[in-house]
Amino acid sequence: MRQAVPLLLFGASALSIVSPACARPAADPAPDAPATLPEVLLIERAAPDDAVTRVTRETLQRQQATDVADIFANQAAVSVGGGAGNARRLSLRGVDGANLHISIDGARQGRSLHQHRGELGGIDPDLLKQVDIEAGAGAGGGPGALGGSIRFETVDAQDLLAPGRRAGATVRAGAASADQAARGAATVYGLLGGRLGLLGHVGAVNRDNYRVGGGGDVPYSAGHQRDYLLKLSLLDQDGHSLRLGAGRQRDTGRYLFSRVGSDSGYAPADAAATYQRGERHTTTLEHRYRPAGNALLDWQLNLYRNKNALDDPSRSRGAATTERGGAVSNTAALAFAGGRQRLTAGADFLHEDGETYGVLGAAIAGPGRKATRTRNLGLFLRERVDWRAVQLSLGLRHDRYDSALGPRSLRGGRTSPHAGAEVELGRGAGAFASYGEAVRAGGIVPIGFLTGVDSNSNFNDGKPFKPERSATREAGLRYEADGALRDGDRLHARVSYFDTRIADLIEWAGTGTAYPAYIRNLPGTLRSRGWEWRAGWTLDGLDTSLALVLADTTLGGRPLAPERRVGGALGDRLSWDSHWAVLPGVSAGYTLNAVRRLDRAPAAASQRAGYVLHDIGLRWRPAALPALSLALAIRNLGDKRYASHSSLDGGVGNILPEPGRDVRLGADYRF
Repeated sequence: MRQAVPLLLFGASALSIVSPACARPAADPAPDAPATLPEVLLIERAAPDDAVTRVTRETLQRQQATDVADIFANQAAVSVGGGAGNARRLSLRGVDGANLHISIDGARQGRSLHQHRGELGGIDPDLLKQVDIEAGAGAGGGPGALGGSIRFETVDAQDLLAPGRRAGATVRAGAASADQAARGAATVYGLLGGRLGLLGHVGAVNRDNYRVGGGGDVPYSAGHQRDYLLKLSLLDQDGHSLRLGAGRQRDTGRYLFSRVGSDSGYAPADAAATYQRGERHTTTLEHRYRPAGNALLDWQLNLYRNKNALDDPSRSRGAATTERGGAVSNTAALAFAGGRQRLTAGADFLHEDGETYGVLGAAIAGPGRKATRTRNLGLFLRERVDWRAVQLSLGLRHDRYDSALGPRSLRGGRTSPHAGAEVELGRGAGAFASYGEAVRAGGIVPIGFLTGVDSNSNFNDGKPFKPERSATREAGLRYEADGALRDGDRLHARVSYFDTRIADLIEWAGTGTAYPAYIRNLPGTLRSRGWEWRAGWTLDGLDTSLALVLADTTLGGRPLAPERRVGGALGDRLSWDSHWAVLPGVSAGYTLNAVRRLDRAPAAASQRAGYVLHDIGLRWRPAALPALSLALAIRNLGDKRYASHSSLDGGVGNILPEPGRDVRLGADYRF
């Protein structure tokens, strides 16, 4: 019955359109406008959401990106640490990725399986069209987006086809020096009939233990990754667009599992690694209907199934989650005297079932299969009004949740508001402010721990569990202009003050080997506040951007060292990224990342030194052979020995260093 609610809500959203006596549909496009751009799209372009930071496909290719850390290499607000693949973790403005809504083609990636593994896993950057980063709660990021959202979108066949071609293929090869990686991929794509695209992709990376700055290898950091994607895309067929994708990602290697080091990556002298296999299987469906000339109908449906699994075959143990979810919505664009508005109504749902087998730690009383579950149904309504120099946005989201916490359950509902305003100040300048809330009841306890909760456990010291709640306030100024410094250039800048507070996180207190378990609402409020500056300038073949994030992350008012699945304080972070089209067919790039020493940290925590990194890149497409592209990238040019501020302490004052100088060569050929 609950699964039928999203479909029913779409019918309700169609009935929610304002009466013609009060408003009229937005005007049809001008006769010379493309038929595929009804006015609802023009409204979206007139009021872009510059709170979203986008990583483009061109940037990923220029950086010779091979993993998640590379994807965010020039994003000051995102920190990826942990070094080794099994210890890799991500944070946004100091909030751990376990508190974000992370999705691939609309499919939420779920919670941790064991320690933090399974949250995102890996994804082949060759598959990506773009990555959108949106910090803060209440901005439409989806269910459970306490600290924001990160949305990965994969390419369609139509994105890769050369003009006038109906079929094509790309083969890629690459190598990297820091981990002696060998990389290869093949993608085939084409059109079946008029508009139906078909894409198939297979990619592989084999890595050895990586070398840190100044010398020395990190044990148990080697691994093999395999990525597969099959995708159908029917675009702009009488207003309909349909995408159907099936993907698989696999990571194997000898990693630490349950002892110290399985979450920090730092291996004690007596550590024993085992062969482990992590897999993600994702199926997605997206349907969108935007009939030309009808601005009252912009329907979108997303459905997905996502299964994450972690297996330790030699010890007959593992954990897995299977999540089914989706969203449905309709946006109606309306015009009134002197202004326009967009009304969106919709619903989303997720059903996550977790399972473990074998003994993952002393927390599980004996072997055997154990299961847990999380359910969430969200109803949302968003309204945006553009009236002269003022833009207003209002929204409400109501979540009904049901989460198993061992033999206990947390059930209930909560309504979360969102409001924002932006005022044009003239000459390209504007001021904005927003407030948003979010709620979640799934907690940050990994599946491997959660299934170890039994009747002997301590449940929040006997007090009722509270749902996890967050609130984000943000305000600032922006500027955007053409010809600001020179004729033909474009300049944009944005500065904002943000304050995100997350309360009542549901955590496992103590270590994962403790029995009986202690599961509770985390005392104190996680708070991330500070300033974010972003600016960019383009002129002819030059594109340069600068970002600075000053975030102060505390828990209960005290500085927070990186804490598992919660967050951690980060030093002030600056990123400067530039790209030049030097000559026809030749482009070069340079990225500077500077992180200030972490001054505010708990007295007992390891000191976190600052560091400065330099990355360079060169790409060449020979005029005599334009189907061939050659690339050179050097990460950490100065071979700096450093550790990410988001990496965990190994428990003995040791934080795993990140890779040293990494020379990468790549080539791709398009048929």
